[in-house]
Amino acid sequence: MEPVNTLYSSFLLLGAAHGLFLALALVNIKSGNALAHRLLALLTLTFAADLSVDFLLQSRYLLLFPKLVVVEAVTSFLYGPLAYLYVRVLTSAKEFRFSGKTWSHFLPFALSVLLVIPFVLQSDSQIIAQIYEDAGADNLGLWVIGLLLVEVVPIPLIGVYIWLSVRLTMRHSRNIRDQFSFIERISLRWLRNLLIALGLLFALYVFALFFAGLLGVGEQAESTLSLMMVIVIYAMGYMGMRQPDIFGHGVSKLTSSTLPTDAPAPISAEPARKKYQKSALDAGMSSALLSELQRHMADARPYLDSTLTLTQLAEQMRISPNYLSQVINEQTGSNFFDFVNQHRVAAAKERLRETTQTSILTIAMDAGFNSKSAFYTAFKQHTDMTPSQFRKSSSTA
Repeated sequence: MEPVNTLYSSFLLLGAAHGLFLALALVNIKSGNALAHRLLALLTLTFAADLSVDFLLQSRYLLLFPKLVVVEAVTSFLYGPLAYLYVRVLTSAKEFRFSGKTWSHFLPFALSVLLVIPFVLQSDSQIIAQIYEDAGADNLGLWVIGLLLVEVVPIPLIGVYIWLSVRLTMRHSRNIRDQFSFIERISLRWLRNLLIALGLLFALYVFALFFAGLLGVGEQAESTLSLMMVIVIYAMGYMGMRQPDIFGHGVSKLTSSTLPTDAPAPISAEPARKKYQKSALDAGMSSALLSELQRHMADARPYLDSTLTLTQLAEQMRISPNYLSQVINEQTGSNFFDFVNQHRVAAAKERLRETTQTSILTIAMDAGFNSKSAFYTAFKQHTDMTPSQFRKSSSTA
């Protein structure tokens, strides 16, 4: 069997090379969250390693280095921990540091390396026969059991890590809405999209492993999985250039002074009264603070500051940020983000009624929004119409 290059194998090689290039670029970024860059670089290298083995397998260059086939098996134990730790670093309110508990996430990977050692100790000819000729071993040695474990165990592990990563991302989304009046630069939309891509890859991986063979589409499923990995790598590079806040400015640094600590928080929505049941702020004080807050919003108009945070507003009112958050959550039934944007929308509505000469973008910026998209989203949420529709309806009323 001679090595042969095809369009498909060349595509795999290009994807692996791009993954290597992106990893090197991430490691060499000087600004932002260095640890997050390194974790994403390792995740990208894991993709690149898998694609490299797929290239060697498809082009038959694996005949020259048959033992490299185990790389694809053991790297399956890295996807989950690397993705999860990357999410933790980006969503952590304080500087994340590796500890003994953190390193334990890589224990399954270390054990998988030990399990494949008996397989690697076979001769090259035996391994080639198993890869290309589907020839089984003469007897069921320990390497068979180890290889089966290495192929099966990563499935539940990856699923659990993706679930944990989604939980952290959802918690981050709730936290920033309780603390900030702007979320465009800290919403981690790129991270959400990455998790969706990993989830799709995981689903296809499970299908290819358990169901594709039964349906007679085993080769097609494996090829599709490899192609999707290439697409994910290219998307990571593209989004890396499009998302400077993720690749250039550490989110945890931006939020470290205002977000809650890493204490566990439930994922399901919690009634405000239960959330603040241990608070010393009673109903009478809460109502009084709401009246004071409404007066302050009307007189000082702090919402015109596009970077207003809960802490800043609490300092202006000389009350505790926790009390202010409790008042907003309990008395208005909304979070800080929606509460502030409601006032911004009201100010924009007033301007839209007054003038038809001023552009909508100018009105949005004057009302405290820092982007046209954020303004349109908030305006639609609070009025069920676009700014243009509202202006038109107001002029004809």
